[in-house]
Order: sequence, then structure tokens, then C-alpha cells
Amino acid sequence: MSEVIVAYKSEEFLKLVESLGYKIISSLQIGEKRNARYYITKGKLEELRRRVEDLKAERVIIDGVLKSSQWYNLEKELNVPVDDKIRLIIDIFADRAKSKEAMLQVEYARLQYEIPHLKELVHQVRRGEHPGWMGGGEYQVADYYEMIRRKMSRIRRSIEKLKVHREERRKMRKDAGYILVGIAGYTNSGKSTLLKALSGRDVIIEERMFSTLSTRTSRIGKERILVTDTVGFVEDMPPWLINAFEPTLEEIYNADIVLLLLDGSDPVELFERKMNLSLDILGSKVKGKIVPVINKIDMAEELQEKIKIAESIAEPVLISAKEGVGLDTLIERIKREAGIRRYSLRVSPIRKDVLEFIRRFGRILELHSGENMRIEFEIPLDKLEALKALMKDSSTGNDGGLIEI
Repeated sequence: MSEVIVAYKSEEFLKLVESLGYKIISSLQIGEKRNARYYITKGKLEELRRRVEDLKAERVIIDGVLKSSQWYNLEKELNVPVDDKIRLIIDIFADRAKSKEAMLQVEYARLQYEIPHLKELVHQVRRGEHPGWMGGGEYQVADYYEMIRRKMSRIRRSIEKLKVHREERRKMRKDAGYILVGIAGYTNSGKSTLLKALSGRDVIIEERMFSTLSTRTSRIGKERILVTDTVGFVEDMPPWLINAFEPTLEEIYNADIVLLLLDGSDPVELFERKMNLSLDILGSKVKGKIVPVINKIDMAEELQEKIKIAESIAEPVLISAKEGVGLDTLIERIKREAGIRRYSLRVSPIRKDVLEFIRRFGRILELHSGENMRIEFEIPLDKLEALKALMKDSSTGNDGGLIEI
């Protein structure tokens, strides 16, 4: 376990560091003042240097997004490896990656992160500096840089092939009549807990940041609804890092409905900031409807104020995924947003083709067969006209027919 010193802005960053297994031997809070050369002020730099020397720290981790020149200058001054928030997140992703696709995405992000650092090393070599790990000089750095570019191209091609398979899978699910629902939100908002609560499946839930990196899809009971959970959002993720994981986020972008999960236990200001961050990441790429879902209401304070904040998107659904509160309401909301309605139908004689159509695109609730076939079922509105065309001339007219209930 590496012993590290952390320069942090928020307590949440300390949790991020600990989630990777680092032992924090000292922490130093940094304010809003910035130094163009070192990111942190000279006073904070001196304090860090003293602590590194006194405590023999192996690494320093900065709560911020460092420019490559700032990273280089800090390492030179402190004489230990320095990581910023982006490097920490990439390392956490690497630790969590299990699927082939997730591993490829993490490797692509890591290589992309290294490129500006390599350019900085080239710049320093030309100035007469000699970075220790690149003692061979400019040509060695340039060769390594070119190797990274080639490797990134290979990874992109592999990811594109997997993307085709995902698109085919989504199409098959849509053709089979499933409503696709994505769970989006900030890391540790309870997305995996909600997936488990809705599906009843044994989803692994861990109390650590980014425990979910690959997509996981489950069906809600007997409903024709598939729910997908994917990687959580975090503040200060630059666009290039989000783009590196876009193949995973495509499951959210292409969903019929996106459940934006918000942590009701957060303070109001943090609650609003996380909501806006999530909306910024989702942007205009989401094709479906966004439904705000406030989770952990059993731990929430100032809930009415948070409801008002979420109403800027749409009427929120209040739940506690862990306690199983509000889940039926959430399922009904999903159905309503997806245009799923309940109908009663009588046809005579029994029509197997009508029955199979309803089974394929909807859900049969009750079925009575005799001289007449009477069915109570649910089906999306966009399938209704096709059903009416199929059962044309089969209705008993005023005696029954197709009635919404």
C-alpha cells in the first residue's frame, strides 16, 4: 500500500484516493488561489515539500486537473511522482475494469493522458533539461510518443468492432419489443443498488467509487423493460476522458428513457451541482426522455428544496433503492413515459396471431379463452396501430373490442 500525501479541495476527493487503496499519511487543504507554474500556491508547495521530506511520502496526489507543465514542475520540486485528479480516476478505472471493452477504454484513456506529458518532456529536453526516466533525450521520447499513437489507433479499431456488436444487440432488443432504460448519475448515487432492486438479480454492490465500469443490463421482473447501469459521473472529467468512455455511455444515449439518479442525502448545493454536471455530460446526445429520480430519501434533509431543483428537468420520482421504497411508482412512471397502456380485448374466434403479437411487444396480464378470447394486456402506444391492423374484422364491436382500461 503506497503512502501518499493529498492536496485536496473537498472531502470527497480523499474518499476517491482511499478507494484505490492508497494510505493517506497526510492531507493538505488547498484553497481557490492558483499559481500558473505549480497549480497550488508557493506557500502550499513549500508545505508539501516539508511534509514529503519529513514523512518520506512515496507520491503526492493533487485535487485538480494539472497542465503538463505544472505536473512537470511539481515533480521536479517535490522529487516524488505527482498525480492529478484525472490520473487518479484513470487508475481507479483500470482497477475496476473487468470486461475486454472496459480494459480497452481504460488503456485508451491512459495513453491519451500521457500524450501532453510526453510533449512536455520533449519541450524540457530541448531546453536542456534531462527528465530522469527519459535520460535518452528527445529521440527516445519521440519514439515512445509514436508507439502510443499506433497503439491508440489499434485500440480504436477494436472498440469500433465492439460498437457494431452493441448496436446489433440493441436493435435485436428493440425488435423484440423491449423498452430500453438507462440509469445515469454521479458515482455512488446508488445506481447498482437500484438495478438490483428493480431486477431482483444478484448484482454486486460495493461501497467504493466507480464499482461499476462496464454496462450491466437486467430485465424488470416479467415486464418487457430492460434496465442498464453504467459508469458514474464525477466532477472535472475533461471532454476527452468522457469521449474515451463514450462507447459505454452509448447505452445511456440510445435508451428510450434515462433515469437520472440523484443522491437525496447530499447537501442542497452539492445535489444541484451534481445534477447539472450530469446534464452537461448527457447533453443533447440523449435520444430518450430524462426522468429525475431522487434516491436515499430515507436519509434526505431539505427534501422539498431538492424536489424543486429536480423539477427543472421533470417531475421527480422519490425512492430509496436500498429500502425498496417507491419502486412500484418508478416502474409505473417508466411505463407512462414509454407510452405503455393497459387494454382489454375480445376477439372471436381465438386468434393466435393476435395473441403472439401481444406477447412479443407487450405483456399479457389476464387471458380467458372459450368461445371468445378475452385478454387484458399492456402494450406501447406505438404498437397499437399495428395491433389494430392485425385484428381488423376480428373485434366483436359493441360487445367488446379493444378498450383502454
